[in-house]
Amino acid sequence: MKQIHLGIFDINTPNQMTQGLWAHPENQSYRYKELSFWIELAQTLERGMFDFMFFADSYGYPNHKRELTFREAVYTPSGDPMLLIPALAAVTKHLAFVTTASPVYELTFPNARRFSTLDHLTNGRIGWNVVATGGASGAEAFGRPGVLPHDERYEQAEEFMEVSYRLLEGSWQDDAVSADKEHRYYADADKVHIVKHQGKYYEMTASHACEPSIQRTPVLFQAGSSERGRAFAAKHAEGVFLKAPTVEALRAQVQDIRSRAAAYGRLPEQIKIFTGLSAVVGQTAQEALDKLESYRRYASREAALLTYENSTGIDLTAMDPDAPFIGVQTEQGRTHTERYTKHSGSVQTVREVMDNFTGKEFRGITVAGTAGEIADQMQYWVEESGIDGFNLERYTLPGNHREFVDYVVPELQARGMFRRHYEETTLRERLFGQGKQRLPDTHPGAAFRQVTK
Repeated sequence: MKQIHLGIFDINTPNQMTQGLWAHPENQSYRYKELSFWIELAQTLERGMFDFMFFADSYGYPNHKRELTFREAVYTPSGDPMLLIPALAAVTKHLAFVTTASPVYELTFPNARRFSTLDHLTNGRIGWNVVATGGASGAEAFGRPGVLPHDERYEQAEEFMEVSYRLLEGSWQDDAVSADKEHRYYADADKVHIVKHQGKYYEMTASHACEPSIQRTPVLFQAGSSERGRAFAAKHAEGVFLKAPTVEALRAQVQDIRSRAAAYGRLPEQIKIFTGLSAVVGQTAQEALDKLESYRRYASREAALLTYENSTGIDLTAMDPDAPFIGVQTEQGRTHTERYTKHSGSVQTVREVMDNFTGKEFRGITVAGTAGEIADQMQYWVEESGIDGFNLERYTLPGNHREFVDYVVPELQARGMFRRHYEETTLRERLFGQGKQRLPDTHPGAAFRQVTK
């Protein structure tokens, strides 16, 4: 039986997938600013043999509907999740960490240095989620005149990746460092190459600040499901996050990503595909359903619709609720407009879109039941869609994940679907096999290994 991979999807802020749920009596997410809170969670996940913790992140500030935003803590306030990683790595041995950095806001040189530093400090337990962010308030926060058009942001990201590969893969040769104390000879300057780049979006002249880490390039993740986003994922990503309303729609997306990757000369098995899973565990099915209902009672419809507006730039409340949701255009995030158009399978009204989104928000699959019932559903989605694993999306922290580790993980292990112990050291090896610490030769980043100028 196929063994799956497991991560959690989270963000360093009180609310995540269900706006308003921070107020639930069992939810401790208000402790998001406490290091001990995240340490407890990381150690729980390592006890459950999870592959990684994935931290989403974005820049911006509440620039409209401010009273609602602050009252319901709609993705604000928030902290920088990258700063959590060294501390969490110090109290774990195997759990890996994935965090977001966007070419829209970052610069290539400091971004490469940060990820190489993290890869060194964690002994290769680092992944990078590459996001072509499109938030208007983020542009304002950085003093930008506006947001680049959606497809152009991916062109910007393409250039960012090229420069990053040249720094991470091509600047330092593998044998540049000898660290020979006897001869007082640390590194050979002739084997450390300066990268010169002058492009449309970035200019840089530098050698990479860090000597090569175990993975060199962190494991690359991507989550965009628009046409341009999937093309970018097929070319660059090693881990892809997809969401779809039906198993048939998800299967089609999986097949599309893999066929696009083949067109770039990559092998299908060189991409691991994940979908979101919200799992509510009970000793009985009814107990689980009661828990789920208790969570949903705390959801805020108006706050949920605000998250849709923040993500897409579309205020659903300003539209005719009986009008068909068609011909919708945005230069911000398209994943959650195409979710109700291209991938919906039918034409929906604006009211139907609002009802569906406020019920699920950004969640993927939701399953409430016993450990066996949850494992049944996970096995079904894996077998029928071709995905490789799941990103767990919490209702309450740390309770939901602790219950999953205590009850669902043993069920998955008993079925031969999940590991019983860690073997591989680096994140890339855990996903792709022992000895595969670095980008494969078929990955576009590998072409920059011999860059000398």
